[in-house]
Amino acid sequence: MAAALTQPLLMAVTRLRMRPKTMPPPQHCLLITPCPLAHTQQAARQKTGEAEDLAGLLQSSQQRVGDLERTLCAVSTQQKQADRHNKELVKNRDALKLELYKSNKTNEDLKQENSELQEKLRVLVTDKEAVQLSLEELQRKLEMSELLLQQFSSQSETPDSREQLQQALEERAQLETRVEQLKDLLKQLQVERDQYAENLKEENAIWQQKMQQMSEQMCKLREEKEHGLSQVQELETSLADLRSQLAVPPPQEPPAGPSEAEQRLQARAEQLQQELETLAGQLRAQIQDNESLSRLNQEQGQRLLELEQEAERWGEQAEMRKQILEDMQSDRTTISRALSQNRELKEQLAELQDGFVRLTNENAELTSTLQTEQYVKKELAKKLGQLQEKLGDQKETVELRSQEAQSLQQQRDQYLNYLQQYAAAYQQLLFDKDLLQKQVLLHSQLLEQQQQEEAQSKEEADMARQELQETQGLLEAVNQQNQQLQAQLSLMALPGEGDEPDREEEGEEAPRPKLSVPEDLDSREAVVAFFNTALASAEEEQARLRRELRKQRLRCQHLAHLAAPAQREPEEGTPAPAPSRDSAPAESHQALQVAMDKLQSRFTDVMQENADLKERVEELEHRCIQLSGETDTIGDYITLYQNQRAVLKERHREKEEYISRLAKDKEDMKVKLLELQELVVRLVGERNELYGKFLGAGQSPAGEPTAAPPAPQAPGAAPSQGDLLEVSLADNVELGPAALENSTAQQIMQLLCEMQSCQEHPGLSKNPCIPFFYRADSNTGVKIMVI
Repeated sequence: MAAALTQPLLMAVTRLRMRPKTMPPPQHCLLITPCPLAHTQQAARQKTGEAEDLAGLLQSSQQRVGDLERTLCAVSTQQKQADRHNKELVKNRDALKLELYKSNKTNEDLKQENSELQEKLRVLVTDKEAVQLSLEELQRKLEMSELLLQQFSSQSETPDSREQLQQALEERAQLETRVEQLKDLLKQLQVERDQYAENLKEENAIWQQKMQQMSEQMCKLREEKEHGLSQVQELETSLADLRSQLAVPPPQEPPAGPSEAEQRLQARAEQLQQELETLAGQLRAQIQDNESLSRLNQEQGQRLLELEQEAERWGEQAEMRKQILEDMQSDRTTISRALSQNRELKEQLAELQDGFVRLTNENAELTSTLQTEQYVKKELAKKLGQLQEKLGDQKETVELRSQEAQSLQQQRDQYLNYLQQYAAAYQQLLFDKDLLQKQVLLHSQLLEQQQQEEAQSKEEADMARQELQETQGLLEAVNQQNQQLQAQLSLMALPGEGDEPDREEEGEEAPRPKLSVPEDLDSREAVVAFFNTALASAEEEQARLRRELRKQRLRCQHLAHLAAPAQREPEEGTPAPAPSRDSAPAESHQALQVAMDKLQSRFTDVMQENADLKERVEELEHRCIQLSGETDTIGDYITLYQNQRAVLKERHREKEEYISRLAKDKEDMKVKLLELQELVVRLVGERNELYGKFLGAGQSPAGEPTAAPPAPQAPGAAPSQGDLLEVSLADNVELGPAALENSTAQQIMQLLCEMQSCQEHPGLSKNPCIPFFYRADSNTGVKIMVI
């Protein structure tokens, strides 16, 4: 606005300066004294000093935050490595626990089989003695029958003697068949005894191999524990280094916010150190427990060797058998102790897992606190930017005031600078727009990454679903095999006694619902619920298999008890059964043993599959937790981006409004300047007319002859005193006798007041005076210059 006002005034001043020096001085002149700017310059210096101090503090705090972030990243990486190593150790320990459980179970099974074999050996010995007695009695009967035959042959043949002879021959044939049957049974019992002895030797060899494998695994575990202890010590040293680094005082005093954050981080580091020390103590306790378990395993291996030596002496010493029974009881007590220790180890493992969960939660809290601190630092940076903008605005106001105190030429330069600043602001807006576009691109990339991660999670859920379907198929196959084995056992059992257990099993077994895999496993809660149901069904299936195994064992014992009285029947003198029925108990026992082996192997396979499924469920839960954390961080980034975008939009809108307002003011000033120029031209014309009238009135009363009108002055002639006039625009003073002049002056004053109200510069007073010089030339043109 001022630039449009100054252009015609500058032209008028230059025209007036080019006039000759003989022009008369102005009659009315008003001057404006410049406004002092000392206090504004001092305030600007203070603001610049404060801005420099704040910039230095911000730079030091940013450096400190960067150092803390680097140390935190190093600590988090080391902690992740320790967590990974601890997880591997936990997995190895779980595997060793499973193997120890299997070995204990096989040991118990072997002991039970040994006790059963001992009972069978005793039964076989008693059967052998009974068979020998029966053979001796049969031999005596044969001798008596031969004597009777000789007597009957020597005596006369009578019908009674013939009948007795026939009866004796029939008895002899029966006795011969009975003897042959007993011989076959004796051979069969000897073969079974040899088979049992071979089975015992094979099982002892397998047990020795397993013990060697367990000892090797215990050595490996010990080495891994030592490696873990070394890693824990390294972590302790690294934490001590970090604490020493944190204890070093910073070169500059950071602001109050970061110092409190550093104190919290130091306290957190000390707490982590204490937790690591507790974890190291727990690891040492676990190592001691594992060493005690290894010693127990070695003692059990030695005990098994002693049992093998004692098994070879079973046929010779009876007292050793009693000692073996006592040793077996002591072994059972040791096994019960080992089981209790295993339970304690499981409890310790659960405590360790809880500790690791706490550590992960605390790490997440630390990361959240760091993010909040970073957000606070960003807000401080924004506030500093706003302060810098305010300082820039104050500098601009100072420049405005100084430029208002200077000449009109400097005002023109100032408005040119304003235009350049507006162009720079427009360029800054364009730059902000580019930044917004880049942030939008980053946001789209983050969304694409999130979509890819969701697709990966869906693929993993589909894979888990397929694995669950495969496990369901395996469980169904196991159920079919169990049903087949139950059918075989029911066929092998006695017809009268096999019906009742089958009926009881049919009454006890309820139809198990098949676990169906849902197709809409999209949410984390659905996946976790489905896996929990799958685990519950697997545990129920495991309990059912155990119950069936117990039932099969009871059935085997029942069949063994039923087979014992069937073999004692020859002692009572009852008629001999058919050979197929005598060999039936042994065949049924072999079939039952094969079925038991199959059931045990299948049970171990199902246990392993259940453990694998549990591990898979834990991995999926961990991945779901990671995905939820990543989605939360992405949401935070999106909210921050939206806030920044809204702030930038608001600034852009304010700048556009300011630019439009300036353009409107400029147009208004142009219109008012045109009106002012017209009024000044009219005022100059009126003044010339009044001046001519005044000269004519002054010459006529003197009685002088009327002279010709004054010739136009040459450009180099000196001007008269009435040619140059000065008008005051601040006071309402009568400039001449004519009313027209007063009306035009009032219109000019009103127009200038309107221009002043539109302009509203802070450096001017409430009633400004804008002095300007004018003179009409021959072409009735006016050039105005504002001082």
